[in-house]
Amino acid sequence: MHSVFACTGLWLLFKSNRAGYFFTGFFVGILWFYWIALSFRYYGDFMWLIPILIFGIGVIYGLLFLFPALLTNSSYLKALTLVLLSQIAPFGFNWFNFELMFYYTPFGLTSLHALFLIISILLVQNNSKGYRFLAVLCFIAAFDFSNNEPPKLPDFDIKIVQTHIPQNEKWEQEGVVKQAQENFKSIEAAIAEKKRLIILPETAFAMFLNKNEAVVERLLEYSQNIAIITGALGYEDEKYYNSAYFFDKGVMQRADKIVLVPFAEKTPLPGGISYYINALFFDGASDFSEAQSPSDFIIDGVKIRSAVCFEGSRSEIYEGDPQIISVVSNNAWFVPSTQPTMQNLMLALYATKHNAIILHSVNGNGSKVITPRKSMAKTVIGWF
Repeated sequence: MHSVFACTGLWLLFKSNRAGYFFTGFFVGILWFYWIALSFRYYGDFMWLIPILIFGIGVIYGLLFLFPALLTNSSYLKALTLVLLSQIAPFGFNWFNFELMFYYTPFGLTSLHALFLIISILLVQNNSKGYRFLAVLCFIAAFDFSNNEPPKLPDFDIKIVQTHIPQNEKWEQEGVVKQAQENFKSIEAAIAEKKRLIILPETAFAMFLNKNEAVVERLLEYSQNIAIITGALGYEDEKYYNSAYFFDKGVMQRADKIVLVPFAEKTPLPGGISYYINALFFDGASDFSEAQSPSDFIIDGVKIRSAVCFEGSRSEIYEGDPQIISVVSNNAWFVPSTQPTMQNLMLALYATKHNAIILHSVNGNGSKVITPRKSMAKTVIGWF
């Protein structure tokens, strides 16, 4: 059914006039990304911005879809332009991704696969009798015939924690202490269950962890019996970091985020504008700082790449083809919404593209082990 819906949607889009292109983009933007505006629930007196921001998101994507229709009358050039535009990540936000439509289909998950499918649809739609054979070839070329052997999970047992701390309670002093106590209980339970590794969500310890000696000492003590990956903030050389910490055998390692969330952790605008936005929405707080390259944790010879939330869906974190990735997230900003589902779908897309296993620990919804998608085309062919 997903294949039918994807192909039908593309068919109707390419048959549309300019208004059809605009309103397709408008509603795609709203339905995919309305949840971005929900974060304003936690920014003081700015809740009135939520409907304005949702409408603005719709307009931005409406104009994005409209651009190919204004550029040319050729349905082929419109389709090519739209696919190319989907590769643009405004301010680094790359979640508008055509390939998501094809995840639960037998089709491949690259722009080239999407282009082959679109060409086959257009050839049929335009009743190009002399090119019917080409339409069939393009349709077949759009299928996923990959033959990657998926990586295996480590031999040791892993506990992936999911918490449910509301965002408005997360940074209150009483909440910070309560969260730390709950984290200690989770670690103790994992030790009792003979787990080798426990993964806690993003900012599970809502503090600058490397500056809290008492908590660090306790985690180092636990690490004699279990390896721990946990999210927390870092502060060093007057810079702030969103980080994942690793404790094992009495040693601590910190992996700082390399890709920051635009307009949340970093304002990607010129200095004067950035300063004004930070003063208006973040009480004048400085942007977070970034590490220069990804970090890996080693457990019993097994290399685990560290990622914090958004960067799990960025290609930078997959440099060097890591086989296992730990992603820690805090989705409480957006719960309840479709954001956790969309995030896990994005992670599944990247896990499949890079043939990696993702261990996803979340505050909110969505903790799970994400494995690469099997070649669905080969499975279908196997039925015959």
